[in-house]
Amino acid sequence: MPPDLAGAHVALVLCHGATQKGMRHELIRHLARTLSTRWPVLTFDLPGFGRAPRLVMRKPDDYLYYTHALSAARKAEELTGLKVVMVGHSMGGRVSLQAAARDGGSTIRGVVTIAGLYDFPRRPEDMMRLVEDFASFVRVRLELPAEEVARYVALGRVMEEAVKAINVPLLAIEAGREHYQFIRDTRYKLFREARCPKMLVLLGKADHKFKDHHEVVSSVIRSWLEHQFALHG
Repeated sequence: MPPDLAGAHVALVLCHGATQKGMRHELIRHLARTLSTRWPVLTFDLPGFGRAPRLVMRKPDDYLYYTHALSAARKAEELTGLKVVMVGHSMGGRVSLQAAARDGGSTIRGVVTIAGLYDFPRRPEDMMRLVEDFASFVRVRLELPAEEVARYVALGRVMEEAVKAINVPLLAIEAGREHYQFIRDTRYKLFREARCPKMLVLLGKADHKFKDHHEVVSSVIRSWLEHQFALHG
């Protein structure tokens, strides 16, 4: 909590990427420390990461994690009485987008993605490789065939549909030296698909982890929040 809630029009929920550090990741810790001087901030570990229990996948969309992000957003609203802006890095960005698409503006009033605006492969066999890699890296128990997850995500175009469904403001912060080819190949197309108020900021010298650029990321987010929500409520 910041010292004074009077000027805070929203609360923030920070969603980490695919790192076993979870919410202890350096970028998330920096954002929590700097942004919480002005806005209430909630961070959490997604199942299978950090200190959270493992993820149990019983249905294909468990892979998308949106139920956990929505629960965190609603908890932040309950604790503060404020609507929520989701802020997600890498995988946390696409998780935040999925949550906002399903929330419909009820609790989530904005989304910030940090190298998190990207699409999944459209071919199930390509998506299958991602699912297998996910299952080898994350603490997860699959209670359904991995092939079913891959088909659901690839053929359902889940990221494109989520971005089209978002009706709240979107800030996408992207790295000019992004080293993931699939992000470079899909981020601009996905941004164009968004029908909501949107802004894309490209930090030319930053890489995917935004090492040595944490303060710049924090500054961009602060400026956007102040303009978007202090002026418009």
